[in-house]
Amino acid sequence: MSDMTTREIRAAAAKWRERRDGSDWTAENQIELAAWLAQSPAHKIAYMRVDHVWQRADRLGALRAPAAEQRSFVSKSGTRIAVAFALAAVAGGGAWLALSPSPAREQLYATSVGGRETLKLADGSQVELNTDTAIRVQLTASARRITLEKGEVYFHVVHNAKRPFIVTAGDHRVIDLGTTFFVRRDPGRFEVALIEGRARLESANGKTAAPARDLVPGDVVVATASTVSSQIIPAQKLANDLGWRRGVLVFHGSALADVAEELNRYNTRKIVIADPEVARLTIGATIPTHGVEAFTRVARDVFGLRVANHGNEIVISR
Repeated sequence: MSDMTTREIRAAAAKWRERRDGSDWTAENQIELAAWLAQSPAHKIAYMRVDHVWQRADRLGALRAPAAEQRSFVSKSGTRIAVAFALAAVAGGGAWLALSPSPAREQLYATSVGGRETLKLADGSQVELNTDTAIRVQLTASARRITLEKGEVYFHVVHNAKRPFIVTAGDHRVIDLGTTFFVRRDPGRFEVALIEGRARLESANGKTAAPARDLVPGDVVVATASTVSSQIIPAQKLANDLGWRRGVLVFHGSALADVAEELNRYNTRKIVIADPEVARLTIGATIPTHGVEAFTRVARDVFGLRVANHGNEIVISR
């Protein structure tokens, strides 16, 4: 819970919103903002109110809050933040959960390690960010553009042929044709899987040699710097791959090294498999995304392995 007063929360929300428009805003700043929002529902409501009216602040440059409010609310950062703060202070109850189109401005959204966030766009499309993910969103009257900087995102898109939904990740982009799909971007690796509907995968910049292709449900395409591969995956396997949406990771005959690597995406305490033979042992299990302790118990009690804690590292060996 926050110990700030309502007025202090509003002021802080306005300052955060102003900082987000700065040219030096980074993914790290977004993570800090996400942490502040998570401290209290009041933080989130205040911020969403400010965000809702921020666009109007540009058009209302001549607007001035009452003198008493100006003396209380105007910060060193100028009148624009005061306008947004004043509008937020008098806005009606309730929070704005949808992201409305913005003429040209990109907005950055990010999750921390282990975090998960759901955004609902004004058109009804849903965007779910997995752990350690950063996206840039640009919504205009003619197009909806998402740039995946890192991480993994699930999309449920409301199709609009006159306003295409385009997801770009590195050298690739996915164009919605009425679709549910997920995209994952790791260093040197891109993956897209189509759950339902249709989508087109194509080069984003002409650098990739692979031709554009229309995806059908079950299609999974994985691209690296030198290769592009595709396969059809059963619906149940795709559902397992999206277990993170339910807070779990599902493994079937997976090497311990792969399980550890996946768990490390969600946790600041990292699992280190010190023995190559141990790394090749296989396991089938459903593990909570934050289930480091559950995994180490299985390693110790089922496989008879040694588990040693070294600060933020858990070393598993024979």
